[in-house]
Amino acid sequence: MTYWAASKADSGARVDAEAGMATYFASETAITASLEAMRVHGGYASEFNIERYYRDAPLMSIGEGTNDIMRTVIAKALVSGSVPVG
Repeated sequence: MTYWAASKADSGARVDAEAGMATYFASETAITASLEAMRVHGGYASEFNIERYYRDAPLMSIGEGTNDIMRTVIAKALVSGSVPVG
């Protein structure tokens, strides 16, 4: 998704929706992966960087715009037809 957004940006096109999709996907994946890592490692999470990732991952969903706003941007682009589906 990031490469897709970057290639469109390089061509001079607007990439609001594509950047929103990449940001949303990355932040949700980071949250899911860090939660699963905490489950796997349990009490030993502080020996690794997992504890920090678990704390920092939710901040990714806020940093570049909340995930709720990203969903709205993506939905508007899909409804307007500016992003190809499929």
